[in-house]
Amino acid sequence: MVSRKTSLTLKQLQILSFIREEVAHSGRPPTYRDIAAHCGYEAVGTVQDHIRALIQKGFLEKEAGVARGIRLTHRSTSVDIPILGVVPAGKPIEAIESSLGTLSMPLQGGLRTSSTSGDLFALRVTGDSMIEAGIFEGDLIIVRKQSTANHGEIIVAMIDGEATVKTLERKGERVRLLPANARYSPIEISPESENLIQGKVIGLQRFYESGF
Repeated sequence: MVSRKTSLTLKQLQILSFIREEVAHSGRPPTYRDIAAHCGYEAVGTVQDHIRALIQKGFLEKEAGVARGIRLTHRSTSVDIPILGVVPAGKPIEAIESSLGTLSMPLQGGLRTSSTSGDLFALRVTGDSMIEAGIFEGDLIIVRKQSTANHGEIIVAMIDGEATVKTLERKGERVRLLPANARYSPIEISPESENLIQGKVIGLQRFYESGF
């Protein structure tokens, strides 16, 4: 089963990465005020809430009575991203969020952080509609959950209850989902479509042996 306790929001991931960078650079963790300034928070209390969550999830440890008493744990070198299902799929993303496990991604040299809040999740790709974009059947795409995207970005979209991975095209009032395979045709979308965009594809993981 996917563990909510070990998955991180992007804000938590951003804070954890900043702490790791500061420890590597200066040998000591940043203050809460440093973290607040880096992440754009006005209140230190918000940082404290995120730090408590990171401690509960096992990515940090707190040393009582010690200034800057935050210590990285062995878990802080990677982050677990829940695998929610497959795409295309016959159900909304929320409905297929179940027992496909997690994908562990390294923070250093691997997963990049963003200041945008939201959650990361992974989906296993089926079909060949995006092969010319380098996305093949069996790949795990890493998606940032968001409801908006820009022209030319690869997204996970929901159409009539089915999920699909396509490139978003916006030309004036016209909205289309473009495949990356000449065998398939673009999908015309009504500009008034609600809940179309489920997330933006920000990464990909590929394994060369079965069983992953």
